Amino acid sequence: MARTNRRERSMLSRLRKLREHTEVLGEISSDLRKLLEVIATLSVLGVALHQFVTLLR
Repeated sequence: MARTNRRERSMLSRLRKLREHTEVLGEISSDLRKLLEVIATLSVLGVALHQFVTLLR
């Protein structure tokens, strides 16, 4: 019986750690998504500026 309880506690501990790691990965993924949106926006603005400058020449 004690062995079973230890296994269950160990499994619950592992599941808690997995959940924590999953939450951290989710936050990182969300932050990266926001960063990529900013980079994409800056890229589009850069292309538009380049085309505008080309038109002025």
